[in-house]
Amino acid sequence: MMYSALAVANAFLELAERDDKQLSNMQLQKLVYIAHGFNLALLGEPLFYNNVHAWEWGPVIPKLYKLLRKYGAGLVTDKLQLPEEEQPVDPASREMSIINNVWTAYGKFTGAKLSAMTHREGSPWSKVWQEKQYAVIPTEIIAENYQQLLNGKTENP
Repeated sequence: MMYSALAVANAFLELAERDDKQLSNMQLQKLVYIAHGFNLALLGEPLFYNNVHAWEWGPVIPKLYKLLRKYGAGLVTDKLQLPEEEQPVDPASREMSIINNVWTAYGKFTGAKLSAMTHREGSPWSKVWQEKQYAVIPTEIIAENYQQLLNGKTENP
């Protein structure tokens, strides 16, 4: 099932709360993006239907950014309000398993570190940013990058 980036962000906020941690706006953006990449590589389908864009600080989901910008560089203090027609991530789903694994592997990093990781040379972000700044990062490029990451052929999340 494909979710919204907001539902995926809420799943990460719930994991952070469970572990008595808080996430910054940037951390949340990057974790949602990384989970999307692994979902593409492992399940062959997008985790969420929102577009990812190449912005100055790396990959950004504009819809998520608009809701989080009120926090600035601070910590996100509340879960996001989902529209009625949108479903939260199913706790028993394969997608939630990927979100949990991303949380375990990447949840310990700061927003700045995650940003640096996701916009290294050769990453999907850098490929798009060099061609057209602020453009959509094609899902195919993200999927290929995360397949290479899983196969040990790149270090770019």
